[in-house]
Amino acid sequence: SATFAREVPGLRVVASDRERGRVPALTERLADEQTIAVGRLLVTAHSVPGHTLGSAVFQISSSAAPAAPHAAFTGDTLFCGGCGRLFEGSSLQLHASLRRLRTRLAPNCQVFSGHEYADMLLTMAVRSDPSNLAALRKLRQVRDLRLRKQPSVPSTMAEECSFNPWMKATPLDLARLCGCEM
Repeated sequence: SATFAREVPGLRVVASDRERGRVPALTERLADEQTIAVGRLLVTAHSVPGHTLGSAVFQISSSAAPAAPHAAFTGDTLFCGGCGRLFEGSSLQLHASLRRLRTRLAPNCQVFSGHEYADMLLTMAVRSDPSNLAALRKLRQVRDLRLRKQPSVPSTMAEECSFNPWMKATPLDLARLCGCEM
């Protein structure tokens, strides 16, 4: 962001108000559920500690078409079929963050994760629970897309809630999935 800020005078560089010292050229800190306008787009921050204490999901909607499906840029908090590793937060914090996203983001909200890990994470989900047919269907879809050199992103919140083991886990299950203490 520092390079962009030098190249684009007046550029707004936004991060969670909990993020400390990791975002070069930061110009604005957004609190949980704070919304800013960027042209006709509305950007709402959702604080989701877990991966890091400053993790945030940015939900994008349109002031011109409020009924249109929203998009959520989830970074390393939520991937298709999984979640990011816990570096700073606890499994209890991650559980609360995922529960918050299930409550706040509509089922048709498109989820854009920070990495393309869908094949690996869905393979793990199916191996750990062969009865997770929704994960198996999504894994087949992802493999077909990747075979055609297409991205598997985005998924939707409805999909994630149907097959993502992290979205369905208890705090104790999350601790096991993360390989950490509660």
